[in-house]
Amino acid sequence: MTAAPVGRRALRPRLKPAWAWQFRQGSALVYVLWFIVAVPLVIIGLLVEPRWVGWMVLAWFLVLIVFTLATRLSEARLRRSWEDVVEQMGWHFNAVDADLLERWQFPPFNADPAAEVVDVTAGRHRGREFWTGRLRYKVRRRQLGFDFLDLEVERPLPPLQVLPASLAPLAAASLLPIKLSVDGLPEPYQLFNGREDLAIEVLHPRAVEALTPVPPFGFSCEGRRFVVVLAAYRDAGTALAQLDAACDLLDLMPEHVWQTGEQWAATRPLTDQT
Repeated sequence: MTAAPVGRRALRPRLKPAWAWQFRQGSALVYVLWFIVAVPLVIIGLLVEPRWVGWMVLAWFLVLIVFTLATRLSEARLRRSWEDVVEQMGWHFNAVDADLLERWQFPPFNADPAAEVVDVTAGRHRGREFWTGRLRYKVRRRQLGFDFLDLEVERPLPPLQVLPASLAPLAAASLLPIKLSVDGLPEPYQLFNGREDLAIEVLHPRAVEALTPVPPFGFSCEGRRFVVVLAAYRDAGTALAQLDAACDLLDLMPEHVWQTGEQWAATRPLTDQT
């Protein structure tokens, strides 16, 4: 049994990834917004008809409950949809690799020693082994997270961390970026680690063409590790389209970038290259 064909053009999220993460996680932001609306409701109720105040607050509280339930049901549907794809493709869901985080000794994965990965899928796509799942970590008591996609690479790459502006609050919350001047991308891309000239080389016109049809994603690489940084809570079609786009990005990697990665790796201890 094979998966149904999935179009390369995926739907873009309605909310910015940082907002979607906060709402889905049920963070304090949700309750702050609830109180911001609840206070005027109480004031209006007291001015118009005091007997309605209790019912108005109760109704607004029920809205919060319905929102929470709808969020959980949506997450369950997304999870079931992805599990169906994994089964059809012959991949492995809830794959276990205790050393997964230890592979990524570079930003943003080394920001929190207590970070954890969940919902990990392992498989092979277009000749490359991959691991994908969700990373959760804390920065200054803020709970952050995003989806990751670790793709196999044949040669070392230089240190780079390139992110679209929408993902920066989740994957580079404490870092200052360099804005990249690249035409054709759906939103500004920023450099958080590595050389600006190499980042612009990676985002050449053919690479931009491969990235444009899918929701923006970034990447972080160093040595033989290339990890794509993606917004969390994607549908299966979007996840597959981004998987293809990430493979395209590697296939279109300029030779000069590979050569620079090999030169960088030659100066590093062997233990840093594995």
